[in-house]
Amino acid sequence: MMGNLQSQDAIGCGPIDGGSHVATGQNEAQDRWHTIQVFVSSNCKDFHAEREVLVKEVFPDLREWCERRQLHFVEFDVRWGIAQDKVSEDQLHKCLKKIDKHCQQTTMPFFLNLTSDRNALLLELGATPTPVSNDMRWNQTISDIERQILRKMYSVKNQNTLFMARKSEFLNTLPSEYKDDFCEASAIPNHKVGLLKDVLKTALNNRIVWYDCEFAGVDNDGKVEFTGLQENFYKPVFDFFQDRISRLYPLHTNAWSIDQGHKSQKAFVKSRGAIVLGRDAIFEKIKNYIVDDDIDYALVVLGHAGTGKSAILARTADVASNMAAEKRIPGGGEAGWHVFYHFVGAVPGSTDLETCLKRLLSEINAVNDTTMPRNLDSACQTTCSVLSNPNTRPAIIIVDGMNQFDDDRAATILSWLPRRLAPQVRVIISMIHETPPHKSMKERGYKPKELFVTPLDVNSREEIVREMLLQHNKHLDGEQMTSLLAKESSHNPLWLAVACEELRVYDIYERMNDKINGLADGLLEILEQVFERFEAENGGKLLIATLCLLETSSAGLLESELLQILGDDDNLMPSDGEGASCKDHGKSEKSEKEVDSLSVDKWTVVYRALRPFLRPFGDSKEGRLDFYHRAVSKAVRKKYLSGEEKESERLWWHNKLANYFYVTKNLKRKVEELPCHLVQTKDILKLLKTLTDWDVFDLLYNEDYSAILMKYWREGFGEDWQARLRDAYQDAIQRDEEDMTDDEISRRCEQVSRILMHAGKHDDSFSFLERAMTLETEKLGGRRERLVELYDLAASIYDDKLKLYQFIEAFQLAELRVAIHFARKSISIRETLPGNVHKFKLGKTLMQLAFNLEAWMETGADNNLPGEEAVQQGKEYIDRAIEIFTELGEYGMLADATMTKGILEPRGCEQQLEICMEALEQCLQAYGENSVLTSRLYLNIGIFHEDNRRFRTACEWFIKWHRVCEEVFGYHHPKTKRARDTLDRPRYLQIQQLIAMEELQNILERQMELNQNE
Repeated sequence: MMGNLQSQDAIGCGPIDGGSHVATGQNEAQDRWHTIQVFVSSNCKDFHAEREVLVKEVFPDLREWCERRQLHFVEFDVRWGIAQDKVSEDQLHKCLKKIDKHCQQTTMPFFLNLTSDRNALLLELGATPTPVSNDMRWNQTISDIERQILRKMYSVKNQNTLFMARKSEFLNTLPSEYKDDFCEASAIPNHKVGLLKDVLKTALNNRIVWYDCEFAGVDNDGKVEFTGLQENFYKPVFDFFQDRISRLYPLHTNAWSIDQGHKSQKAFVKSRGAIVLGRDAIFEKIKNYIVDDDIDYALVVLGHAGTGKSAILARTADVASNMAAEKRIPGGGEAGWHVFYHFVGAVPGSTDLETCLKRLLSEINAVNDTTMPRNLDSACQTTCSVLSNPNTRPAIIIVDGMNQFDDDRAATILSWLPRRLAPQVRVIISMIHETPPHKSMKERGYKPKELFVTPLDVNSREEIVREMLLQHNKHLDGEQMTSLLAKESSHNPLWLAVACEELRVYDIYERMNDKINGLADGLLEILEQVFERFEAENGGKLLIATLCLLETSSAGLLESELLQILGDDDNLMPSDGEGASCKDHGKSEKSEKEVDSLSVDKWTVVYRALRPFLRPFGDSKEGRLDFYHRAVSKAVRKKYLSGEEKESERLWWHNKLANYFYVTKNLKRKVEELPCHLVQTKDILKLLKTLTDWDVFDLLYNEDYSAILMKYWREGFGEDWQARLRDAYQDAIQRDEEDMTDDEISRRCEQVSRILMHAGKHDDSFSFLERAMTLETEKLGGRRERLVELYDLAASIYDDKLKLYQFIEAFQLAELRVAIHFARKSISIRETLPGNVHKFKLGKTLMQLAFNLEAWMETGADNNLPGEEAVQQGKEYIDRAIEIFTELGEYGMLADATMTKGILEPRGCEQQLEICMEALEQCLQAYGENSVLTSRLYLNIGIFHEDNRRFRTACEWFIKWHRVCEEVFGYHHPKTKRARDTLDRPRYLQIQQLIAMEELQNILERQMELNQNE
């Protein structure tokens, strides 16, 4: 039986085994993560400023540096929360026990001591409880803190100990009313400090740094602030520990090939899955899912934002990996289970679905370099085939954050996930409830098992808080814990994590109760509080600008882009009352050449604060900076960009990004960002110029369906977007005609023709195509490989136009004749051309011709081709198409061909419905619901029920058809209008009213049931 998935690994101070199930031997040792723990000793009151620098600057920077060396960095504050009058035997014992444990695990622990002329640092003997004094067996004339220092210094001559001693000269700059906090008048304690300093000078040499600082005022909390700490304190501490850590843990350059993505994912798993409490019931269900027999479905972990889904899956991945490596999970056979995990957004590149699937296929040895899929669609098809294949190696596949993949299609298409898994395959995925991938999954025929993450109980919340703070030797008393957990939002693990971090960095123990009571009760609200603190401490307007730029960007920003934009000091923030309505088309913006990038020092301050909330973007800065958690994005929108009063500011940020990307030389990034911002700011002149730039056009154009390109035209130009598109590209071709060859003009005309066909402008589409065909036949020699594409497009234009008619009527024969004519011409050439590309296109044309031959029969046919003969030919063509798509593994097209086969059956027969439902299942598997083919299937299934006078059922399918058309084509597209007109017929209007009444009644009944249960 699979072991317990509960969190059993405490965050300790010794090495943490990475538990690799990929590497072995020496490779495994070097692939293992270790923990670096630095003990910090200081007095509570007179080192507020220094501890602030440590907690908010030095340690975050060291933590990031350590992660690049596969090291976990943890600081342990020996003195936090222990005022002189609150020193207790229990607290001192806990501190000493922690230090002793660490000394047993490493001979030279990392130790940082802060000292000054405040003699309270040296506790009087009477303040140290007798049992502790007896245990220590030290000279009875020295204090407890002195014992700790001497113990580390003289017992092992520890080279990893640093002493930072504040020079007494700073007292000369200190106002008299604050001197009692830094130096008392008692002669004996001061004498002891002097003796200690003499000892340190002699014994430590370069391991003690005497630093200068000056009084700089008092902050809002009454804490004294200093100048000079950045250079005189931050740098010596950072440099010392960087040097000592690098000596003990040198950076290895692995000579062997190892997947860096897997290593980074594993590091995330170890970190995120370390503390998972109160989830035993969920882990038991996950364990049963993995080890039970007769499992052919996926397990979906659902929950709202911040409920701990990632932590649950991280813990599952960690335990399963370790157990699989030891072959302790039953059912894995001789080879054992392979555990694959992918946490979206955890590492650079992890938000790309194609990369994720290719890594999966590679890890389970399903493909090699030569058979690796070439794009997202083929990767989805291959993965689907592999996961449903009973010969695939036993595999447990864990994917967290399905709703966070970059690609819009990737977020909704689940074609990589089979409806029925192979017996030896388990798939566990997580997503936020009711997001597009969840809605898409609910439409699938074979629904997965859903596991909802519920709020934490009080005991689990208390344990999580205790564990989080204990990592840094920080704790709350009973009253403080009660106050914290009384917050309604404390049931949310993300809220708890943010709250604990806010308490960790807060340094005034005497005011801790007020701090806890002041924490906002709400996930978005507490994040807004964090932003406010960041503004005050980490860059002010610079930080706000960073948040707003990231939130308004389309796909995140490269660090270089962000620094360039932030470097424009004159246009850093919107002026009061000025928004995008005041846009000047970039005239007030400096050009890239005129603006210096933001300095590294300034950026470091901002990035250090925001780093916990950002997706990692790699040492080489190759990834995009973006928010890691959806809740952070929502909080930024709520605080800075939402509401009518902030609408002009929101548009100002879009305009700023538009101005930057309008002149950028990075074409790929321009295409990803610029059109979105021009649509938002309604700058149609720039949008028109951008979309008719052929370099931009080439990156947005897709021969099968240019969805994104048409989306920009539709959103940017409104109801008459098709006409604007036609005129704009006609003008663009004329504009550049003198600089283009006849072949280039012909190909541009063909491309525009395809887009106009997809936009529903068939006559305009054929006009562009006619010019392309004329150029090919009269000036370019009638090349067969070009003519076959043009004939095929001509057939497609008429085929698409015919599908817009509500009913099949005799007048359509003329257009059908043209479609059939060009299809036959295309087939006659295509059959002679070699290669799978031409075979694939041949299958598409055969399928299209078969459909139109059935329509030919329906319209009455003519003497040249009788109806029965046309249908017989159609059946032969569709069988050939199905054979081709099956051979090529093109399951999406196979679904289309299956639908056409059903249409060729006698209208209204049950076999026709059966085949169409099979096609629908294949279609949803390959494309998801929001696809062109799905809209056609919904229509045809509705027509079937209409033919059989099942009008209520027909209406339900027509409603689905209309919804998909509006999503795929847009409101004004002719296909959407046809769906709308169908539902506006009196019979279906009446049925829709009945459906709406029934839905309302169901809602009321469910609400009454909930009220009764409560």
